[in-house]
Amino acid sequence: MLSFFWRRVLILLFVLLLAGVGAGRIISTYGVFNYITDEPAHIACGMEWLDRGTYNYEAQHPPLARVAAALGPFLAGIRYTGQEAMWREGKDILHARGLYYRNLALARMGILPFFFLATIMVWIWSRKLFGDATALAATVLFTSLPPVLAHAGLATTDMAIAATFLGAIYAFTLWLERPTVVYSLVFGITSALAILSKLSALLFLPVCCVALLTWRRVIEKDAEESSQYNIRRRFVASGLCIITAFFVIWAGYHFSVSSLTTVEDRPHEAIDSFVGEEGTLYNLAYALAEAQIFPAVELIKGIEQVRLHNARGHTSYLFGKVRQKGCWYYFPVALAVKTPLPFLILTVLGLVMIVRQVWYKRKWRLLEPVICAVAILLACLTSNINIGVRHILPIYPLLAIIAGFGAISFWNFEHMKYLGRGLVIALMVWQVTTSLLAHPDYLAYFNELASRNPEQILVDSDLDWGQDLQRLSKKLRALGVSNVAIKYFGSADLDQFDLPAMKSLVPYQPTTGWIAISIWHLKISDGFSWLEAHEPAALAGRSIRLYYIPETKDAEIS
Repeated sequence: MLSFFWRRVLILLFVLLLAGVGAGRIISTYGVFNYITDEPAHIACGMEWLDRGTYNYEAQHPPLARVAAALGPFLAGIRYTGQEAMWREGKDILHARGLYYRNLALARMGILPFFFLATIMVWIWSRKLFGDATALAATVLFTSLPPVLAHAGLATTDMAIAATFLGAIYAFTLWLERPTVVYSLVFGITSALAILSKLSALLFLPVCCVALLTWRRVIEKDAEESSQYNIRRRFVASGLCIITAFFVIWAGYHFSVSSLTTVEDRPHEAIDSFVGEEGTLYNLAYALAEAQIFPAVELIKGIEQVRLHNARGHTSYLFGKVRQKGCWYYFPVALAVKTPLPFLILTVLGLVMIVRQVWYKRKWRLLEPVICAVAILLACLTSNINIGVRHILPIYPLLAIIAGFGAISFWNFEHMKYLGRGLVIALMVWQVTTSLLAHPDYLAYFNELASRNPEQILVDSDLDWGQDLQRLSKKLRALGVSNVAIKYFGSADLDQFDLPAMKSLVPYQPTTGWIAISIWHLKISDGFSWLEAHEPAALAGRSIRLYYIPETKDAEIS
């Protein structure tokens, strides 16, 4: 028999092996997909931060993940060139020195540490709550999730927030148990890192913390008795968390100090709405807002940009309908069709078994991942930015913990031992097989409920994020196409991808010959529905349809 120490070592090595296998699968996709719509902007902002120590391009996304994405190209000697538009800057970085594939891989590799962090955190939290077996099952499930593998392979912010948020909320659970100086510092640092990853942390963290605190104080009767800390200690610990988070966030913005607005931006409508258009208070408010005294103003501006973005809404697509505002059931639907069915089944089983354990054993901590997952989902229901399951990616590590417990609970279920173990084996094999078959199209993965016609349910970054231009080039060469009309959704420059002679596909103008159109434009843009009357000749990847319309046939606008 192995000693306790060596058993722990072997388990940890197996967890690292799972993470390594997942990382290998992620890296193997780098050369398959061109840079997706958002990657150049993120890389450009990160490069500006690294090379110039400023963060002026765009504040809607904080710098952590962007800096991680730009670090590889930066260490390879590529530098910020000062392009006016961040998209142009990012594309210049990616194509620098004629080493596009290398530069793109270096940028995407900057996100891999967040995948490893999320995997380790899933193992740590599930092991603390449920033991080694559940932790291993949860890790297998998490590292085989197509949405996780997809966004861990892109130079964007979504994997970063999934990892750092999980670390922050786990640190909060430790802080709730023992609000010591060490745990206060850890919670402050991890919260700051989550906020520096993506501003959705400013929504997810409070709702989860409040939900956990409410459950602890109201539902669980023993919680108050097991952690009696005086008010003063709680107050000091909370203050230490806030101060720590503030300085880490400020460091994330290079300890910048600037004004909230400038004289050139006068009149300041927001100020006028509060203090009027003249008078002493008006003058004081203007002088204060324009004074160079405010730390990390980029964060404040980013929060305002996100608020305005949500207020305006964003063009989205669900069940064949295009919307500008959000739909409350968008994210439940996205989770239902973008998550492997065996994972969903194990999550439901895990939820049932956790509730059963809590009901009989009164251990409030077992519900932590459930409470947080529900809080995140409910918080997203009112969002007007419905453009992908990626915006709720932090829910997946939590669901993996629940699903892992479901798997082990049914494996050990005494009343139907063999049936339970058979079910678990079948579901785990189904999960892993599904994940392997999805390679390399993790981004465009849909489960069996939607896999036949996913474009009838979701599009955008769940199916078409401009990722298949390289595959289009290869497909057209294989078909011997010499001329093509193109309508591509993405930020990539078409002339950089070895395409044949091409022209732009114009809305409401049916044409003949070879046509390549991104599914996003086919389903969301006006003027291309006439193509739906024709059978596609081929697909380039999962997101670009190819049509061949002979000159003898007239294309009519439907």
